[in-house]
Amino acid sequence: MALVLAADDDLEASSGSKRARSLVEVDETAFDLYRMLQSSRGTQLPCFDQHLPANALSSSQTVVLHGEPGVGKTVLLRNILCSYVLPSDAGGHCLPAVFIDADQSFDVSSLARLLKAKAERTGAGEEVVAEIVGESLSRVLIFRPREPLELLSQLRELRGIFAENPTAGLLVIDSMSAWQSLTAAFPRSAGTVLKECWHAVARLQRESSVAAILAYRESAVDATGSFLHLGVGRCPKVLQTEADLPQTETYTAKERFVVFPWGHATGPTSASDQSIFVLSAAGEVGTIASTC
Repeated sequence: MALVLAADDDLEASSGSKRARSLVEVDETAFDLYRMLQSSRGTQLPCFDQHLPANALSSSQTVVLHGEPGVGKTVLLRNILCSYVLPSDAGGHCLPAVFIDADQSFDVSSLARLLKAKAERTGAGEEVVAEIVGESLSRVLIFRPREPLELLSQLRELRGIFAENPTAGLLVIDSMSAWQSLTAAFPRSAGTVLKECWHAVARLQRESSVAAILAYRESAVDATGSFLHLGVGRCPKVLQTEADLPQTETYTAKERFVVFPWGHATGPTSASDQSIFVLSAAGEVGTIASTC
């Protein structure tokens, strides 16, 4: 096969054509913007939504929850998941969601109990509540990767799943710190794969217009992308009075948790940038007005 070389004039014309095309290329179409706006939804959790742009999760940012184990990250993720899969008459968005259980700690009983508590608030009978719980659980697709490479493979597989199910609204990963010791021991292999997982999440979110929220114990993300970082922690003091507790649910525990913008500090820098929540016996998040 003959190799044909372009003349200098042809190369110059080709280069000029490419430059011209680059000048008129657009970053996004009106439909892209419309789809992004349509995919922005609140979670019905004021303690969380108030830290989001326009008080809603959107496909334009990946939300990362930082914090030590046991400070409420998983319970927040579980409540956010409920807000997507519950039907609209139970306060949800009635949308499919994907939960990646990297920590191997997903508890379907806890999720069902939380869904039941939210469904009962509608005043529906026992049979209807059971139907709501069953239908909501059927909207949750669960993955359980055992290593970073398997997580990367599943994230790539999700591109096809989301393409076939464009109504899917949420991707949750709990957590991206599951292999912390492995990546520390093998930074060139496991660490590199995990970094590519962060990029895969960003690509998946952008291409599928899906909201994404991840739990992560470390203080910084070793990846490029549009991330919104929030911290979750325990308040240093317990509630001194029951007066601040939400009145719509039975909140028995006096322990308080805090959500705050994550920066160089490991806690809220002022009362204005923090939001406080407590938990009901069913694990339901309730926002309160008092501060730590």
